[in-house]
Amino acid sequence: KGFDTVCHQHIIAGLVQRGVDSHVIHLVGEMYRDIVTYIVTKNGKTDPIKICSGVKQGDPMSLVLFNLVLDPLLCKLEADGEGFHHGGFTLTAMAFAGDLVLLSDSWEGMCSNMEILETFCECTGLRTQGEK
Repeated sequence: KGFDTVCHQHIIAGLVQRGVDSHVIHLVGEMYRDIVTYIVTKNGKTDPIKICSGVKQGDPMSLVLFNLVLDPLLCKLEADGEGFHHGGFTLTAMAFAGDLVLLSDSWEGMCSNMEILETFCECTGLRTQGEK
């Protein structure tokens, strides 16, 4: 559910945090400002419905913007999570597009990683789908 639930404010905050040029931040902000949709019913079109979350489907920049928002979670998991150890390496998460897999050697470690994920979701408004 990550692509659908990322808050537009967190997209802009992620761009600012990464030091992206202010002109680019402004352009992205304009792309995500005042987005509305309508539902067409047999009685006509509804009033505008404001969209405050989610990256735009089909936009080539959406994956980059989503990854930018997700990066702090991956950094936190790498720094404080309890990952899977093999051959001198530790892996706490694997992410691709909108999918995320947490890894750990133990149940306790996985619970710790889940707490990090839950805290991140509470702070950013992202929602998970749980088991897919």
